Amino acid sequence: MTPQPPLAGLSNPRISVVVCNYNYERYVRQTIDSVLQQTYPPLEVIVVDDGSSDGSLAVIHGYEAQGIKVIAQANGGQIAAYNAGFEQARGDVVLFLDSDDALLPGALAEIATHFGEGVAKVHFRLELIGPNGEQIGATIPHELAQGEVATVFLKHGVPHASPPASGNAYRHSVLGKIFPLPADAQDRHGADFFCIFGATLFGTVSACQSTLGLYRIHRLPSAESSFTFGNAAKGLSLDKRLQARIERFGRWIAERSQGTIQAPTTLLDFSNEKSAYASTALAGKGWWTDTRATLARLPRLVRSIVVRNDYSVFKKAGLIAWSLVVLLAPRNLATKAARYVCDPGSRGPARRQGVMR
Repeated sequence: MTPQPPLAGLSNPRISVVVCNYNYERYVRQTIDSVLQQTYPPLEVIVVDDGSSDGSLAVIHGYEAQGIKVIAQANGGQIAAYNAGFEQARGDVVLFLDSDDALLPGALAEIATHFGEGVAKVHFRLELIGPNGEQIGATIPHELAQGEVATVFLKHGVPHASPPASGNAYRHSVLGKIFPLPADAQDRHGADFFCIFGATLFGTVSACQSTLGLYRIHRLPSAESSFTFGNAAKGLSLDKRLQARIERFGRWIAERSQGTIQAPTTLLDFSNEKSAYASTALAGKGWWTDTRATLARLPRLVRSIVVRNDYSVFKKAGLIAWSLVVLLAPRNLATKAARYVCDPGSRGPARRQGVMR
C-alpha cells in the first residue's frame, strides 16, 4: 500500500452524529435524546429517514426545533442513508448511529480525546440490550483492536476486532476518500463494512476501553436460535453475503485509490468462521454428512484462530479445543458450546434467567 501522509491530531474535534432510521418509531426518540444529552455537544445531529412507513418521521420532525437536520428520502437501504448523511456532515469526526441503538452519557467526550496523530477511527464497546431495553448482561466486542491494522488485513484478509456500526467514529477527511459509497441493487446494505475496513486503510485505530453505547438485539437468544450473534444472518447465508461484499469492497477501494490499494478477495474472520462451522456441524443432515462437511471447514477455522495477533496462546488453544467439542461431543453439549461462543448474548443473565422473545 502506498504510504499515506500523516494525519494531524485533532484537539476538541467537532463531531457530526448521523442517525440512520428505517421504521424504528419505537426507538428513534431514545436514540436522538442520547445524542442531545451528551456533555460534549455534537456540532450537529443529522437524522436520515430512509423511507419509513411507520410514524418515525413525525417523531423526528419533532426535534427540528432543537436544531437537528432532517433528511427524508425514498427507501434506498443503509448505504444510501450513509451517503445522504455524510454529504451533509461538516464535523471533523463523523459517527453513524443506528436508530435502535444509543450513546451512553459521556460518550462523545471520551471519543473526542482519542483522535490523536494518525488516528482514522475510534471505536468502543457496546452494551447489549433486548427489544424492550432488557439488559442482556454482555458487551461487544470482547477484544478491541488498537493501532495499525491495515497490513494484516491487506496481506492475509484478517479483519481487525471491531464493534458494529454504532460503535465507531471516523475522521471526516478519511471517509472522504471512500465516499460516496456504491449504492445500487447489488447490495443496499453493508455501509458499516465499507467504513470500518475502508477507513483503517488510511490511518490507525484508537480504542476506548469504556463501554460507550447500547446495541439493541431484536432476536434474544433461545434454545432454538441459530449460531449467530444478535441481528446477523445465519452462518451459511452469511458466508455467501460476506464473500460478495468483500469482492465488491475490493473493487471499490481499487477504484477510489486509483489502483494503489489492492484489498483481499476473501476474509479470514473467526467471528464469521465460527458461525458457519457450528451451523455445519449441527445441521442435522445425518452424522456422516455433517461430520464430513465440518471436517472440510476445520482447517480454515483453525487458521482464523491462529492468525489473530490479539488472541493469547491460551485463548487460541481454548478455541481450537472448542472446535473439537462442537465436532465430537454429544449433540446437546455441542449445541450449548457452539451457542456460547457464537452468540455473546447467550452468556448474559437475561439468557440464564429465561428472558426470551
